Amino acid sequence: MSGDPFTQVLHGDDDVPDGVDVAPPIHVASTYDRSDQSELVYRRDHHITTRRLEAVLGALEGGEAVVYPSGMAAISSLLRYLSPARISLPADVYHGTRAYVTSAPHGWDVVEGFDGLGQGDVALLETPSNPKCLVTDIAAVAAEVGARGVAVVVDSTFATPVLQQPLSLGADYVVHSSTKYIGGHSDAMGGAVVAEANRAAELQAARVIDGSIPGSLDVWLTLRGIRTLPLRIARQSETAAAVAEYLAGRVPLVWYPGLPTHPGHEVAARQMSAGGAIVSFELASFEAAAAAASKLEVFRTATSLGGVESVVEHRASVNPLAPPGLIRLSVGLESPADLIADLDGALG
Repeated sequence: MSGDPFTQVLHGDDDVPDGVDVAPPIHVASTYDRSDQSELVYRRDHHITTRRLEAVLGALEGGEAVVYPSGMAAISSLLRYLSPARISLPADVYHGTRAYVTSAPHGWDVVEGFDGLGQGDVALLETPSNPKCLVTDIAAVAAEVGARGVAVVVDSTFATPVLQQPLSLGADYVVHSSTKYIGGHSDAMGGAVVAEANRAAELQAARVIDGSIPGSLDVWLTLRGIRTLPLRIARQSETAAAVAEYLAGRVPLVWYPGLPTHPGHEVAARQMSAGGAIVSFELASFEAAAAAASKLEVFRTATSLGGVESVVEHRASVNPLAPPGLIRLSVGLESPADLIADLDGALG
């Protein structure tokens, strides 16, 4: 079977035995009849629907996947497993990740940059980043710190496995919030870590102990959603590029990796196959951004991103660390003309 993502999302789980249903059923059992010596013992250990989703995600990323109840559960479980002394965290990063890494109980030394990192430490990258869509050269970082025994962890939620494969660029672990594009329909929560087989097996064993098991319905909905991921990402990325080009002529600053004016454009062109579906831009003030966001009608005001519907969020309203005038757009499947007309009306 080829490595084409359109094939992988539909056949990556073909080797998981699960009856003859073309559309896999949802399994909800918490325990199993062991009279026939089945390998299935207890849901916290193994689960067929979970295995299916892990098989597809692993095929897409070129590794083995371990799924969790949320993106934050994936990140927190991975960092607890790695147990570093120091973590390098970028300046622009999801505020939930920063809050977790810097919270008092862990005692991690959190730094920017990679100079002080050594054996057992973690370089946590988020590319493109949230909310500015900043781009980090994964291969360059892996080459710089890998020889020192630093684990390179890449949150690739904005890119998805369709646009970027960090493992092939030298990363040790890839993290996703599958609540976003992988599920794609704003109706399921989940997270995933993808790594080579031995590391993934250790993470699965750790998951059995700490109990970070996603629910059956969330896993099944995510599995259903991932089947159309390549189609959705292609359409959303194409529309986002059109929206970004429109905004570049209307607002002071646009953050989109597909624009030549973006500071990470050249790196994005090397390690991503498209610019993605998140477009952030900045207006002159908190008040101007809040007012513009409130006038949008096709874009729905909502937290989160990656669904089939377009949503807008004035980030400083929910994250005081964000630039005051920054608006983040998650571009959905609507007509590009309708989205641009909506923005045009809101921006006056």
